[in-house]
Amino acid sequence: MGSTSRERDLRLWSALLGRDVERRREAARTIRALESERWYAAQLLDALPGLQGWQRANMGDALALLGDLRFSGPFLLSEMIAVSAGYVVLGGGKYPEERPRHTVHVSGFTLAQFPVTQGAYAVFVEESRHRSPRGWVRREPVPEQVNAPVVHVSARDAEAYCRWLSGRTAHRYRLPTEAEWVMAARGSADQRVYPWGDTFDVGLSNTWGRRRIGRLCAVGLFPEGHGPFGHGDMAGNVWEWCSSLYWPYPYRAGDGREDSAADDPRVMHGGSWRSKPSSVRCDARQGELPTDSFEVVGFRIARDG
Repeated sequence: MGSTSRERDLRLWSALLGRDVERRREAARTIRALESERWYAAQLLDALPGLQGWQRANMGDALALLGDLRFSGPFLLSEMIAVSAGYVVLGGGKYPEERPRHTVHVSGFTLAQFPVTQGAYAVFVEESRHRSPRGWVRREPVPEQVNAPVVHVSARDAEAYCRWLSGRTAHRYRLPTEAEWVMAARGSADQRVYPWGDTFDVGLSNTWGRRRIGRLCAVGLFPEGHGPFGHGDMAGNVWEWCSSLYWPYPYRAGDGREDSAADDPRVMHGGSWRSKPSSVRCDARQGELPTDSFEVVGFRIARDG
């Protein structure tokens, strides 16, 4: 990491956080040439709480260019966080597809802190020769986006990734069920509106609003908006695929809605960077065909126990 007494080069620091893409890339190349990329990456992460939304997005791009210290190892996975067993409150009264409000028991499971990044998905694409998402060049993501959620992936693509990762590790990875996803976002026996509480604040997520970022950004840039168990980006940035079919409530795991072979629309939760507050509520749900993919939809992985 280098000496703790070193100081930031203000010109390089300004370029990393500024709006000029070429200046940011040049600064990153200079920092790498000086072999100071890990030190500057750590400095960026330390500075995160004091940055405005647009600066956080630029910081995420810079972190991608320098090497994001939050991801390591061959698969570039985020931390897996345990979610304890309990009773989750599903649905509300705002829209018909969210009714009726009901309570479901969820067994303990583990869920990734962040959605799968483009860098992590690139490892899968390279090893498995799976088709790459739209917008990649030579089967690789844009360098500034390697720590952003992978998008333009269908539920079937996400399931293929989980099967591949399970085969490469000692764990069985999968998509979370709808009940599990809401449990991670809301907590046990809690009716909070958003992962952080009952009041919307555009400064706690990458969503649409007066101070919007207006684009996809790196994962984990809004730690103040983490859910009750510590999961990030449960509201905004990208909608997330669940394993559950988009069937009416009440949710019953044994009624056929967890049939992974079915061609029915799949549930998505969380909203995206283009979503207004109503769509990033814990209750908000929508469904799309498992073979379709979108620029605002990604996924995160779960495993039992």
